[in-house]
Amino acid sequence: MSVNFNVLRYSLFGAGIVYGAVHRYNIESAEAREQAAAEWKKEEKLIAEAKAKWAKLHPPKAAQSSSKGSINWEDPNLDFGAAIESLVAKLD
Repeated sequence: MSVNFNVLRYSLFGAGIVYGAVHRYNIESAEAREQAAAEWKKEEKLIAEAKAKWAKLHPPKAAQSSSKGSINWEDPNLDFGAAIESLVAKLD
């Protein structure tokens, strides 16, 4: 066998090893990304369920304060129209 053939043969062998390593790394990293995305979706679903349960168990304070008849004037989400209407309704 000639020297050039051996150089070509071992160069192709080395290139095959490098290609195999890179290909395996790409496959493993893609699988890891998919697994992380699936885990993230699962966590988002659990958070949404927890928020729904929390909202169900703890109604907003605006609904509670209107049932009591007292108005919190310091509330940044205060509906002034509804507050004035409730005060006018109390006068009647």
